Amino acid sequence: MVSIPKVRLGLAALAGAAVAAGSIGAVKAADFKGKTVKVVIGYAAGGGYDRYGRQVARHIGKYLPGKPNVLAQNRPGAGSYNAANYLFYNAPKDGTEFGTFARSVPILALAGKKSQAKFDPRKFTWIGTSSSYKGEAYVMVVRKDTGVKSINDLRSLDRPLNFAATSFGSDGTDVPIVLREILGLNIQPLRGYPGGNTLYLAVERNEAQGRMTGYASMKTAKPDWLLPGSPIRVVLQFATQTRLPDFPEAPTAREVITKPEDRALLEMLEAPFYMARPFAAPPGLAPDVAKALRVAFMKAHGDPAYKAEAKKFRLLTSPSSGEEVQALVERLGKIDRKLYDRYSKILENPKSPLRKVKWIKVSGAIDKIGKKGRFEFKVDGQAKAVKSRMAGGGYTKVQINGKKANRKKLKAGMKCEMWYEGPGSYAGKLECKS
Repeated sequence: MVSIPKVRLGLAALAGAAVAAGSIGAVKAADFKGKTVKVVIGYAAGGGYDRYGRQVARHIGKYLPGKPNVLAQNRPGAGSYNAANYLFYNAPKDGTEFGTFARSVPILALAGKKSQAKFDPRKFTWIGTSSSYKGEAYVMVVRKDTGVKSINDLRSLDRPLNFAATSFGSDGTDVPIVLREILGLNIQPLRGYPGGNTLYLAVERNEAQGRMTGYASMKTAKPDWLLPGSPIRVVLQFATQTRLPDFPEAPTAREVITKPEDRALLEMLEAPFYMARPFAAPPGLAPDVAKALRVAFMKAHGDPAYKAEAKKFRLLTSPSSGEEVQALVERLGKIDRKLYDRYSKILENPKSPLRKVKWIKVSGAIDKIGKKGRFEFKVDGQAKAVKSRMAGGGYTKVQINGKKANRKKLKAGMKCEMWYEGPGSYAGKLECKS
């Protein structure tokens, strides 16, 4: 078990956070036998949260009393607030549903900045985090052909550099906005990407010239970005005190901060990263059920099969317990209100426009439907079917016979018109006939 170090947080000591090894024992009262447990994932398939969520779903079942079947379920939208609100208000309070959402959810909710956050994050039943960011960093990457080699170059640009982002409330949108303010960077998050691999594709296609991303996520999704000849350059490392060995020339944010008030804001903004891949269940769980989930979560992360799979998929794990995450959220709730007010003020006028999508419209038929929204589409006049994906959270709009429909109603063989951005991209709209 990895504790969240107080020196890394720059906050008060997390009193009572550590859990004695002897407290992890068998739970007799809770029993999941014959039930199906769902791990709700607040983002679309393919991204970092999805990978960590599915990893937990694959391994936690054997450590829950009764060894239930465990399924992963994507519930994207609103920067993962769709999932967070669902878990807080609507999910059953019997332990059969828990999930993962943006690590920034507690700080944005406590700041009162996110309109979708109608909950108190301290009341969630925190299950744990797959990563406490040991050996990790949230890195700022830019395309090499921009000529940008350093933070000073980002300060002296004639016009803003577009950063691919999803929506307000996500780290990839809010962190660069705050860093722009306190470091004087000429960058501009470009919102509207559905998440996951679309953000990487946006940089590769030069729709955006940079983005923020987790080191672990980049190792998994874009390992070629770490090789010689990579099209990108890391210019800043966030949420780490020391430079990662892979990026010795890129300074940490703490190295370039000079003003004490900016450092305090930076440390507050970094704090959620020490619960980098959080998992939470609804409020009000019975103590025995909460304990069963927490114990199973930590045991799953210690399982040799979990560790081998994580290594295979290049997932960096440094788990912390639900009690430790709960203690961190409690500390976030006690931060000086002035810091939250400044944070909220910076985000009031974010200057982060929506991207303009150049949709390609084609006609044809659905050739094959796969898992996680994947499908193949046979375009009229083309011999080979193109591959695309459907994204939840309202991104991919579906109509069947002129009426709005759930994407699960789509069938192979249906004649459709499709709007998308090219092979491999997410479909924006499908209008089909049954």
